[in-house]
Amino acid sequence: MAKNWKWGILFSGDNLTLSETVAYARQAEEAGADSLWTTELGRDAFVPLAAMAAECKKVRLGTGVATYARPPAMTEISAMSMAELTGGRFILGLGTAPPMWNENWHQLTVDKPAKRMREYVEAIRAMWSASPTNSIDYNGDYIKISDYRRIMAPPYPPLPIYLAAVQPAMLQLSGAIADGVIANLLNTPQYFTDIVHPNIKKGLAKTGRKMGDIEMCSLKVCSVDKDRERARRRARPPIAFYSNLPYFDQVLDPAGFTKEKLAIRAAMAENDVPKMLDLVTEDMIDALVLAGTPDEVRKKLEAFDGLFETLILYCPMPWLEPEESKDNHAAMIETFAA
Repeated sequence: MAKNWKWGILFSGDNLTLSETVAYARQAEEAGADSLWTTELGRDAFVPLAAMAAECKKVRLGTGVATYARPPAMTEISAMSMAELTGGRFILGLGTAPPMWNENWHQLTVDKPAKRMREYVEAIRAMWSASPTNSIDYNGDYIKISDYRRIMAPPYPPLPIYLAAVQPAMLQLSGAIADGVIANLLNTPQYFTDIVHPNIKKGLAKTGRKMGDIEMCSLKVCSVDKDRERARRRARPPIAFYSNLPYFDQVLDPAGFTKEKLAIRAAMAENDVPKMLDLVTEDMIDALVLAGTPDEVRKKLEAFDGLFETLILYCPMPWLEPEESKDNHAAMIETFAA
């Protein structure tokens, strides 16, 4: 590899059982992983991490991410419980989730997601200062809290908050207030140099911070197999699925994939999954994800040298058979083992 990456794995609530997830988490820790993450897809973001914490005693454990559809008071309590359980190894990763998910599943419509996220983070941090004798109020445009008291004082000091970010406003917010930023899973070196870094620096400047004050993390779809073509085939579903989300225009359009993304979205509108997968080009696989043999995957990372410090591997989802998912998790761990 081009550098000594800090690496981890994001477990996505996919087609692994929870016990299998914990087993792979333990294997990743033994192989030298720095961090393990869970996201709010299929399962919630906290319970699987608690199960991992019982088995993994050295790695950092983070939500990658919990969404701001949760009431902030519930997120505050869950996060502080995880901090106590892990002895301070917990990272609270937060994200907005796609607008249509919030509207269709949570009846939550937000016109300025970065502003709501700022309030969400500020409210959580304020609630960590509450106690049985010290109540807090928070009066934002989106988040309003009155007379919040913790029944018990926080059992652990305030913990780091990382933000998932794709677009400029959320990247700038991350630079201004977050302890870390998590770039989402379709990205290119050009996206980091032209979009991520300039906007992170703008946010840092607003609050007098510098690059060393924030941990730069990136999710990367990782499909690895000794059979190169099998690995590349596995990479098609996440590219097809996430190309449907408009905020990835920040990545896809500058990379030259506007025509491809529009065709994929048209196929999605017809609910034609095979067509979506066929529309993913070889160039998209080359540019957007890590896919190939172990040597190829490690080689692809050289283009990202110096652009982020923590690599978070994501097994290709959705539409992957369970046995392939198991094979890929094992192969990722073997590929990046110390």
